Amino acid sequence: MPFPKALMCAAALVCGLPVIAQAQTPDAPASRQVIPYDQAFFSAFQVQSALDMVNRVPGFTLKNVDQVRGFAAAAGNVLIDGQRPTSKTDKLTDILNRIPAGTVERIDLIIGGTEGIDMQGQTQVVNIIRKASAKPTLTVIASARFLSNGWVKPTGRITYSRNAGDKTLELSATVFNSFDEEASPGDKTVYPTNGSPPRRTQILSEAGGKGVELNAIASHPLWGGKLTVNGKWTPDTYTGNYRFITDTTAVENLDYSEDLREGGFQYVRPLGKVFTLKLNGLSKYTHEEGDDLYISPSEETRFREDSVEKENIVSGQLIWTRSERLTYEVGLEKAYNSRDSDTGLTVNGAVVDLPASRVKVEEDRTEASFLATWRATPALSVETGLKYEWSTLSQTSERPDEKRFGYAKPKVQVTWSPKGPWQYLLRVERVLGQLDFDDFVSSIDLMDSTVKAGNVSLEPDKRWETELNASYRFGDKGALMLKYIHKNVSDVIDRVPIVAADGSVFDAKGNIGDGTAEEIGATLTLPMDRFRIPGGLLKFNGSVFLSEVTDPVTKEKRRLSRQTETDWLLEFSQDLPVRRTQWGFSVWNGYDEKVYRASEISYARGSAKLNLFAEYKPTPKLLWRVELNNLPGRVYDYDRVRYDGDRATGTVRALELTRNRSKPWLFIRVRKEL
Repeated sequence: MPFPKALMCAAALVCGLPVIAQAQTPDAPASRQVIPYDQAFFSAFQVQSALDMVNRVPGFTLKNVDQVRGFAAAAGNVLIDGQRPTSKTDKLTDILNRIPAGTVERIDLIIGGTEGIDMQGQTQVVNIIRKASAKPTLTVIASARFLSNGWVKPTGRITYSRNAGDKTLELSATVFNSFDEEASPGDKTVYPTNGSPPRRTQILSEAGGKGVELNAIASHPLWGGKLTVNGKWTPDTYTGNYRFITDTTAVENLDYSEDLREGGFQYVRPLGKVFTLKLNGLSKYTHEEGDDLYISPSEETRFREDSVEKENIVSGQLIWTRSERLTYEVGLEKAYNSRDSDTGLTVNGAVVDLPASRVKVEEDRTEASFLATWRATPALSVETGLKYEWSTLSQTSERPDEKRFGYAKPKVQVTWSPKGPWQYLLRVERVLGQLDFDDFVSSIDLMDSTVKAGNVSLEPDKRWETELNASYRFGDKGALMLKYIHKNVSDVIDRVPIVAADGSVFDAKGNIGDGTAEEIGATLTLPMDRFRIPGGLLKFNGSVFLSEVTDPVTKEKRRLSRQTETDWLLEFSQDLPVRRTQWGFSVWNGYDEKVYRASEISYARGSAKLNLFAEYKPTPKLLWRVELNNLPGRVYDYDRVRYDGDRATGTVRALELTRNRSKPWLFIRVRKEL
């Protein structure tokens, strides 16, 4: 029997094992997979928000919500009062930053799963338990970024929150300004291979955005349960201005606007003593407009795009807590998603035909799920499940098409917590990738004269993932976690050549066959008291990434496009409670990505950067923070090897080397609870 089919059968069989075990084994004491951290643990730190507290949990790394369609697949690794946040577009960092530390009773780190907790597909989650209080909290945050070119980018936020136990209300309003660090002055040099002299271009650029964000979340008892509703509105704009100076001057002006609106609800109700009903609904609307104009003495090129994206989801889960050992969950999710895009390219007033320039993509998806969680012993738990997804994907374009998919997604996860400091986790799961609707539509980068065609023939990638995870805890604050993830991928999505109706060849996202990917990672939380640095804490989180696919052009083995080889972050902080201060630094190694297009290879690199910070807390409800970021000034490289014809048969016609040099910048923030 082939491996995938065998594993699906095994997963279905294991789903029935808890029933047998339930009849044979008496109830067990509490699980060892929940590690609580109360206010006493955080008292040694200068925490001001739930975000500060979560960042202090040993061995835990925060994951923001994935921006994917659907509700079940878009979960982060944070719960609030046992429930996932109702919003999909709100970052977990923003949600946690709006929760004052004084309103948190404790934080539970949950590894592998426990009774009554939805792990949301994660191997680790934190559950933030808030205190009930009739007294509201009003928080004001003001900050500004001071740039070397004289720009000042201020941001202000005001948040009102009230948690009266079964009734909660949270309102926030933010006015923000941002800048694009990569849009920095630099230069580009083109080295032709035909003997012509190099062509050098000086690049002057500046870009940034501004907007408003309004959030509202409220919960109230209803019909024996709890109803939570949320709403969000974020209109924002982004503007980029670029000058390209040689013996003449060319300019590019980019204007982009987005209007995002989201509303959702979550309803949780116990049905008797052993059943719980969960209902979720969400509706999201996004309207995007872009206008990119490039003008040189001999050319005027304009690219315009207008798109509307909609997402509507309703889902439900019924949870049966049969005993302290055994929990079953069945669920059903229905989603309708669409993206209607219209793009246009003109050169000197003449229209240029692009493949898939006007496309409407629609997805109708249904997913049924079954999950069983069995705590075999206080040290051993087993989670088994099976999801099945039906979807219809259709597009209206010059090549109308409709595809129907059906995929089974089994999962087995075993967590072993023996006596002592070690804990182990094994996960085997089939994962179905999601298609990005943007990949169905053509786009263009005028700065690099690169046309990215839309591909209406895309299919989602499918992955068999195996994860091995071992964690070691030492002292009250120390933790080490090691992980290894292996992925067998079919229908890998990468870059492929697309032939337009007139015979022109463009580059697009497409399926290139099978491949493998691996990740080897480590997370370390190391208290520095034993090294004579009282109140010091060193954190490291890093991974090495490996992959292998067959190039669709050269037929040779290579890495996945846009996969960096290493990614790590080193952070140090020291709390000085007597002085009511905290200081520290962080170092990120940067990135190094390579993209294999039909007739070129491009390289994108960002050098390492250092950030310094210091905080002063004169009163329990007032905090000042100063940061010096981007030291000593990150260098961004974007290089291209361009071919005559495709990479397999063509010869290199030019090398392009682009360097952008950013500058350090200062950040100041004050946070006041009223």
